[in-house]
Amino acid sequence: MAEGDLIDHVRSFNAGLGPRVVLPPGDDLGGLRVDESSVLLSGVDQVIGGVHLPVDADPERYARKSLRRSLSDVAAMAAVPLGAVVTVALPAGTPDAWGRRFAEALNEESRRWDTPVFGGDVAGYATADPPPLVTVTVFAEGDPAADGRYLTRDGARPGDLVWVSGVLGGSLAEDGGGHHEAFEPRLELARTLHRALGPDLHCLIDLSDGLVRDAAHLGEASGVRMHLELERLPCRPGSTAHGALTDGEDYELCFTTEAGVALPDTLAGVPVTRIGVVEAGDSVRLSEGGRTVPLPSGGWEHFS
Repeated sequence: MAEGDLIDHVRSFNAGLGPRVVLPPGDDLGGLRVDESSVLLSGVDQVIGGVHLPVDADPERYARKSLRRSLSDVAAMAAVPLGAVVTVALPAGTPDAWGRRFAEALNEESRRWDTPVFGGDVAGYATADPPPLVTVTVFAEGDPAADGRYLTRDGARPGDLVWVSGVLGGSLAEDGGGHHEAFEPRLELARTLHRALGPDLHCLIDLSDGLVRDAAHLGEASGVRMHLELERLPCRPGSTAHGALTDGEDYELCFTTEAGVALPDTLAGVPVTRIGVVEAGDSVRLSEGGRTVPLPSGGWEHFS
């Protein structure tokens, strides 16, 4: 089963989740109604040794990436993080120092992003074979400075402009490091956009699976087609347009705005680039010099 097929199966139960669930599976975070005026947003992510980081990566690297991945999902909804709970499963025989260093780095990261880690669990495997596994469940709220609103994936409309932050592609270095773990979640940028544009900011997503796949998620949720212009893509030095479209783990923002919106080249210290338009239709269309070109294959897939 492909990852998307499993997610679609999970979403088939959405209608039966009950009235407390105001944002069911299908977006970057889920949402529970707390009272008439409050929604608690939450999401969970994992970092698995050998998948998201080298198995023997330092514990500091596990701590940083695991929390930042979840905070990127908060940014994808222009929300404000409240706190997190973390679980860690370690191979038998892991030195005590590994756990201490992980806890210290996690505490440092949580302070940096004003996201206190207020609970969790620690477990050990029965053998030394399995890799480290870290899960982070993050809790968030709609931005109080924007009347408690948050953004979802289903707001794109034909005629919208499509934008991305930062530069794309080449997120994985040959040594296993690189941008995929050194990124900074775009929390400030997302809130700046939301507060400045208000209802003219229509939808958001963070780019974890690759631009083509994540743009398709926006198109599917909104019932539109995302037209991306190849010559406009901001590529990371050393990357290619194909990499910018498919490499994944950029953790930048892709968003759509009202057609008349003009943004500066840099916002909240981050480059912002218009890369296309929203059209009637479905899926993603890629063009170069006005001519439609085939979509590349690729993108992040857990069950490959």
